[in-house]
Amino acid sequence: MGENKSHLFNYATYAAGFLGIFWVFKYLLVILGKDYTALNILGNILSVGTPIILFYFLVRYNSGLLENKMGFWHGVQFSILLFFFASIIEAVIVFIHVKWIDPVFISNLYSNLIEIAQSLEINQALTTQLMEQPLPSSFSYVFSNVILADVFLGLILSLFIVPLARYVKPGQEV
Repeated sequence: MGENKSHLFNYATYAAGFLGIFWVFKYLLVILGKDYTALNILGNILSVGTPIILFYFLVRYNSGLLENKMGFWHGVQFSILLFFFASIIEAVIVFIHVKWIDPVFISNLYSNLIEIAQSLEINQALTTQLMEQPLPSSFSYVFSNVILADVFLGLILSLFIVPLARYVKPGQEV
C-alpha cells in the first residue's frame, strides 16, 4: 500500500496535541509532587496513560484514514512522529521550568544522582567521573531528557502497540 505522507503527518500532529497536553499535565503533577506526595503518586500512575493514548490514536488512524490497511512500519512512523511532536510541547514547559522557574533543578537532580551513586557504592572511578562532569545547559538537558527520551520511548512502545492496533477493528466483534 502506498503511504499517504500528508495523512501521516497531519494526524500525527493532531494527536500530538492531546499527548503533549497530557504529558504537560503529568509533568506538572510530578513537579508539584515533590511537595505533595499524593500528586507525585498520581503523576506516576498517569504514566500508564501514554501507551493507552498511543494505542487509541493508532487504532483511530488505522480505521479512520487508512481503512484498516496500516502496515507495521507505517504505524511505527506514525508513533515516532506523534511522540516527537508531543515532546516538543512538553519540552517548552520543561525548558521554562528549568530555565526560569527553578534554575537549580538540574544541579539538584545531578547532586541527588551523585548521592545515590555514592550510597550504592558503585565503582569509585565512575562516581568521581560523575562528580567532575559539568552540568548540562537547560537546552541540552531538555533535548536529551525530554525530546530524545520521548522519541525513543515512542519507538519502543510502537514495536509492541502497533501490532495490537492493527488487529483491533472498531465496530467489529473480535
